[in-house]
Amino acid sequence: MQSSLKRPHRLARATLAPRAFAFCHTFGLTVWIAVVEGSGWMLILPGLLLLLWPGLAYLHTASVQNSKRAEFRNLLFDSLLFGTWCSVLDFYVLATITIGLACLMNNMMVGGPRRVVLSFALFASAAMGWSALTGFHFRPYVSMNLDIYQGAGAVVYFLTIGRVMYSQNRQIGRNIGDIKFQNRAFHCLLELGVIANRANNIHTLLDDSLNHLHANFPEYGFAVFLQEQQRPEVTRYTAVAGLSLHDERHLSSLLTSLPEQDGNTIKLREKSEGEQLYATSMGGRLSLYEGWLVVRAPKLDAALEQMLTLFVDQLAAATENKLLHLALKETAERDGLTGLYNRGFFESTLQLSIQGKTQTPSLDFALLMMDVDGLKEVNDRHGHVAGDQLITSVAERLQTHCRSGDILARYGGDEFVVLFPFADLSAAKRLVDLIRTHLEGQQCSITTATGERKKLALHLSLGCASSTEVAAQEVFTLADERMYDDKSQRRRETDL
Repeated sequence: MQSSLKRPHRLARATLAPRAFAFCHTFGLTVWIAVVEGSGWMLILPGLLLLLWPGLAYLHTASVQNSKRAEFRNLLFDSLLFGTWCSVLDFYVLATITIGLACLMNNMMVGGPRRVVLSFALFASAAMGWSALTGFHFRPYVSMNLDIYQGAGAVVYFLTIGRVMYSQNRQIGRNIGDIKFQNRAFHCLLELGVIANRANNIHTLLDDSLNHLHANFPEYGFAVFLQEQQRPEVTRYTAVAGLSLHDERHLSSLLTSLPEQDGNTIKLREKSEGEQLYATSMGGRLSLYEGWLVVRAPKLDAALEQMLTLFVDQLAAATENKLLHLALKETAERDGLTGLYNRGFFESTLQLSIQGKTQTPSLDFALLMMDVDGLKEVNDRHGHVAGDQLITSVAERLQTHCRSGDILARYGGDEFVVLFPFADLSAAKRLVDLIRTHLEGQQCSITTATGERKKLALHLSLGCASSTEVAAQEVFTLADERMYDDKSQRRRETDL
């Protein structure tokens, strides 16, 4: 037994009022009979125990570890005490019937037929045992007024028990609804992790996540807004699922008027009736962005608020992880000097094009190999910092002439390569013409190791090939050979 009182089980709290009424009513019955028959305090004084028992029973449940089991014992003790008292009252018929039925009903509701049998055995044993000690007397009737008193008390008691059971059933129903809601939220959160891992970018992650939320909770609408921390007025990412066009149009203006983010859920607008919009901030959960998760719901209850907090945490964590993953992927795929794709990324992409051509012969691709002429001389004469400036300048100018679908990569020290997926040799020749027209011979400004500014003319050796000419595995080799042929020819022309 614990030394301090605590809040007992809901069953003990629910039975406190009916038990107190039943024992107080029985005490009143005892006083009435004592006055009518003239037994006086000899019957009333022992009856005071009836007034003490409800409080003692409640204190018992509040002081033990398992208050539910303690209340089950109290209900059985009710049967024992009432059985004894029915014998004390000489088995006044109406009281014995109603009190006995009340004991049986109470135990039936909490334990079923086995408890009923045990309750009846205790009730009968206590009644017979007390009669064996004091003598058996039978009082079938006292007065009509007492019958009315006892009948009215029984009706009130049974109605009270019915009201208690109704309240308990409603509470159980709410608990079941909460559990189902929590299970939906739990499974939804688990699947959100899979969706986040599958997404290729932040836009896809947010769109798929909100569509998933709306599919699992069709009664709600969702939206998410991510804004740059340095420029809160700039919304970087947006996703919406299950909201009306009217709500979508007004969300941006509503969010601009919100207070600073503190992680709480707030109401976005005031409406006299109907569904409301609520926003839960992502404040402090993201390193680069601030954001809001918006939900359309009839009301904000505790279950919904808890769900929103969980979803915000999950979305923020998934977004942060995806941003980190994309940053690491970008670092792994990019050349540190130029910011172009690196050799590893190019070779993996080339293999995909080769596999595509092997599986679907109509899917051609082309390559353009480039070599920056004179880089070794620049490094030897002006230092590697100047050589890096030359490489960077070439990379920037090449980017201006490549299309969005072209894969431009730095292949080696002074070599660049462009992969043209789903294209033939004409795509590579188009870029060759642009380079010859706009880059060849153009001046590039560099700073030497001594701090001197120099102007250098750009010259590139070029070689292109396509899978329409040779087997897919040989395209790179052919383009490389043509590039060196171009370099050799240009040297011969320079020597002449």
